[in-house]
Amino acid sequence: MLKRSVLLITLALLPLAAPAAAETVGPTGSGADATVPGAESETFKLIEHRIAAPAGGQPFATAPTATPRPESGARWKLSSSVAGARARVLAIIRSAELRHALPGGLLDALISVESQYRPDAASRAGAMGLTQLMPRTAQGLGVLNPFDERANVDGGARFLKAMLDKFGSITLALAAYNAGPSAVLRVGGVPANGETPAYVRKVFEAWQAVGF
Repeated sequence: MLKRSVLLITLALLPLAAPAAAETVGPTGSGADATVPGAESETFKLIEHRIAAPAGGQPFATAPTATPRPESGARWKLSSSVAGARARVLAIIRSAELRHALPGGLLDALISVESQYRPDAASRAGAMGLTQLMPRTAQGLGVLNPFDERANVDGGARFLKAMLDKFGSITLALAAYNAGPSAVLRVGGVPANGETPAYVRKVFEAWQAVGF
């Protein structure tokens, strides 16, 4: 009940935004530019991103207030094929969540949004595997084969944990996973671009849904 209340409050605070179309990025990426544990260089990048211009020296905030959306549990449904793919890797995901002390089900929900549980998923920008690691991200995490289920999930879990430790907020950690920690620091909250607010909302919706 407590987790559900926190999720509903957080969802209400996120701005409405449509996902941006995927874009090709350069070799250093334009998004998650972090190393673990400092999370400040350009070693990490987890998905193609479109970053907004700096919003100025604002203190950390989850997002501007927006009209609350309906509860998402009934709206977030997995197809039978996605549910089957999830079942096949769920033990790996749960093990990584426990090993890295992540909130229960959060990594599961993130993977549902990133790859729909496809170990062979590859984006046009080059993100790979279940947690959609970019080549430099995988290299920095020591993930030699990003299409290896266990290695990929462990790498994504470690990066997510680093963002949680850095920002102390699930909302900001998810924003940093998508847009990069420097973008979150630069605007003092969730970057108001065409992708990140919707990305964070989707992960929360998946996390809130029955079965996560």
